[in-house]
Amino acid sequence: MSLAASLPTVCAACRKAGDLVVEQALVKGSLRWAESFACGCGHGFEAQSVGLPMPAARQALMVRHGRFKVLVDAVPRGGKAWSVLAKVLDASEAEVASALARLPAVVWEGTRPEADFMHAALSKSGATVRVEQLGPKPSAPRPSAKRPKKK
Repeated sequence: MSLAASLPTVCAACRKAGDLVVEQALVKGSLRWAESFACGCGHGFEAQSVGLPMPAARQALMVRHGRFKVLVDAVPRGGKAWSVLAKVLDASEAEVASALARLPAVVWEGTRPEADFMHAALSKSGATVRVEQLGPKPSAPRPSAKRPKKK
């Protein structure tokens, strides 16, 4: 699954407004991101890497495609699961044990590819894991929908 979103930006060469296109995908078990920009003046660039994209790109992807949480429902007894969890969550085993003292526990919030990556990695450790989409944010009331003040 590949996601794409755009961020408003300004061309570094001509200062014209444009869009930075950001993409994120889970490819063969690897979380990858890419971004690209092209302007009519001829300026442009592309970049890609593994891991997480910049925070603004993650936010744009979540606004466009939704936000997902990864929950751990159970962790098997034994050292392997805790060490794998610590590596995947980039935390110490003590921090993981503290965070998972009460199950179920939310261990990640982010994009769908990130949630799928976390689900796969945590499941390999023997943990019982699930992914849920977080509900959409309520939209702001329109000015015409406001009730008139009572006198």
